[in-house]
Amino acid sequence: MKNIIYKSILSLFITTLFVSCDDTEITEINSNGVPEITLSENTVVLTEANSGLDALTVTWTDPDYGFNAAPISYKVLIDTIDGDFSSPQSATANIPFQKVFTAQQLNALLITLELAPNEEAQVKLKIEVVLSSVNSIYSEAVDLTVTPYPALSDISTTWGIVGDATPNGWGGLDVPFYKTDIDNVFAAYVHLIDGEIKFRENNDWTVNYGDTGVDGTLEGGGDNIVVTAGTYYITMNLNNLTYTLESSTEDIWGLVGDATPNAWDGPDWTLYPAGNDIYVTYVDLINGQIKFRLNNDWGVNYGDTGVDGTLEAGGDNIDITVEGKYKITMDLFNQTYTLELIP
Repeated sequence: MKNIIYKSILSLFITTLFVSCDDTEITEINSNGVPEITLSENTVVLTEANSGLDALTVTWTDPDYGFNAAPISYKVLIDTIDGDFSSPQSATANIPFQKVFTAQQLNALLITLELAPNEEAQVKLKIEVVLSSVNSIYSEAVDLTVTPYPALSDISTTWGIVGDATPNGWGGLDVPFYKTDIDNVFAAYVHLIDGEIKFRENNDWTVNYGDTGVDGTLEGGGDNIVVTAGTYYITMNLNNLTYTLESSTEDIWGLVGDATPNAWDGPDWTLYPAGNDIYVTYVDLINGQIKFRLNNDWGVNYGDTGVDGTLEAGGDNIDITVEGKYKITMDLFNQTYTLELIP
């Protein structure tokens, strides 16, 4: 059932003023110039399985400004239930008066607000009508009940990093990129050794990119990209065929062990942050053992003493008895982990 939220009683006059291009004509906004919001759902439970499906539709009325106006854009603002919209997450509507969120799009905004994955929470939404670079009007806020899922588990993109500088060498499984909030722009955190890398799709050489000329631009089938050992934040922009390699000082959790691509020597297989101390990855494992450790070093590491799914600092190695591709989740908040074998 749709939840229609009507605006509160407005004051008789809205005093926001707009000045014409020649700074001589001033126009006052009509007191009805506030949109009314309609949400398609009161409660939304988001899941990774439905990440590509529509989860929420936000619609709003055409405001009556009292004069002819052509808004620059419409934005949906989202904040926590206790927030004041001073630093909300936002999404621009591609068409007037409606914004459709897929589960993945909405989830990314919620995790950025630091909502706990897999826990029900309350958020607020507003519509911002952007009329100029310095003038906007806003709707009244509407509440929504949401349950997000771990955010960066969407590393199931088709793109990855391959090369003898990566944990798995030239044979793949490639280090996965994850999606950013910009279409066709992907990112990855990874530990690399001295060597070379390329970017390719579907763990296959049919579509691959290198850099011929070492100028930061990508060419199909181009030269290998030479790197030195270190921890990197890597981006690949397919909109303009560019890439960046930035040395990273971020703490990076990874998998180490003789069941992993690079055994006990590292570099470790990267786990991606999913918010609220949850980390996720996909990886090919063979029979053997694994542990979790921080920054490619044994100073901070976790195992499982008792084989009960809980993490202990310096705990026992975790046995892998079935070879295959796994989705692995490490939850440091609850000190637990899961190993999910993917058919």
